Amino acid sequence: MSNIKHEDAIMKMGFRYFRDQILKMLGIDYDYVDIGPTELVELTIHSMFMDFTFLTIEDFYIHVEFQTTDSGEDDLRRFHAYEAVFSHETGKKVLTYVIYSGGIKNARDTLDCGTYSYKISPIFLTQKSADEVFHYLQEKSRKGEGFTDEDYAKLSLTPLMSSGQGRKDTIKTAILLAKQDTRVTAEKTVAILYTMADKFLQGSDLEEIKEVVAMTRLGQMIYDDGLKVGEEKGREEGRARMTALTKTLLASGRMADLQLALDDPGYCEKLMEEYGIK
Repeated sequence: MSNIKHEDAIMKMGFRYFRDQILKMLGIDYDYVDIGPTELVELTIHSMFMDFTFLTIEDFYIHVEFQTTDSGEDDLRRFHAYEAVFSHETGKKVLTYVIYSGGIKNARDTLDCGTYSYKISPIFLTQKSADEVFHYLQEKSRKGEGFTDEDYAKLSLTPLMSSGQGRKDTIKTAILLAKQDTRVTAEKTVAILYTMADKFLQGSDLEEIKEVVAMTRLGQMIYDDGLKVGEEKGREEGRARMTALTKTLLASGRMADLQLALDDPGYCEKLMEEYGIK
């Protein structure tokens, strides 16, 4: 299962940022004391994997699921099973929120279980546009304006919004925008975007995002490595030049050129000459 493959450092950072910032932005506003488990072993026969669980200070769990498809009653029965087993294992109440993307604008939220009804709290993000968020942030970058915490929260949610791009490219664009900044909030945004990639992507698409995360973490050092600057002063100058080039290419919408610049130091230098970055 993909949950087993998570790189712990990135994932833990993403969990906490998701819990403390993103959920509140979505109206899931609780105070938490811990991250809950996501793997449930049922009768030692098979495992069930939840997306996120968080223990609140009121001593009940918030369970968050992401859905890109809507299977109606089948989904509700699965969520109900998660809750029942999790509540049995922890001895605590569980509230489930389901965040829908993939063009889903409505879905069943109640399951008739005979003597009682099971209910989830659905959240629909497809009416929001990732492309509008990207355009807004690219304009801010072009004007030299820094991103706010709210900007980063919106950027973290872009993989769940509607977009003219595919999900992989949406995540890649969001990561590259986030990595213009070196603040902790930007790093946390990259962490949650990676978490989204691990949830929604597979195979070569996921590997490509892993490469982007690795390259963006090292992006400001690529120029140094490629040109073998060596000295500390040279490294600082290389970082400043790479940051300037990244901002310029993002503002111009030249995402492919930015990706190639990260891969090819020679092409990176050519672009710097083109934009007069010295």
